[in-house]
Amino acid sequence: MIPKIDVFKCDGCGDCVKHCPPQIMGIIKKKAALLVDLCEECGICFEACPIGAIHFRLPNKGVENAHEAYITPREATPNPGAWSVGVARGYDGEGHSK
Repeated sequence: MIPKIDVFKCDGCGDCVKHCPPQIMGIIKKKAALLVDLCEECGICFEACPIGAIHFRLPNKGVENAHEAYITPREATPNPGAWSVGVARGYDGEGHSK
């Protein structure tokens, strides 16, 4: 999970910047900032923040974003036992067509 920085709570002390192992955090306009694409998601910045301005959050996904396999009733899905597997007509099994 990528950390989220609460800029209203951050006082710019820089403790998270000092403790960040990949050194991708910095102070911009007296607030903590990080390069999201390079974040290793280690959580050390969260632990280093003395005032709790860094949070880890799971994205909120509703039912409307769920995959149709979870929504569709089981009887509406095809029965895999009824599927048949075979070879194409005219194929001799060794790469030659008859």
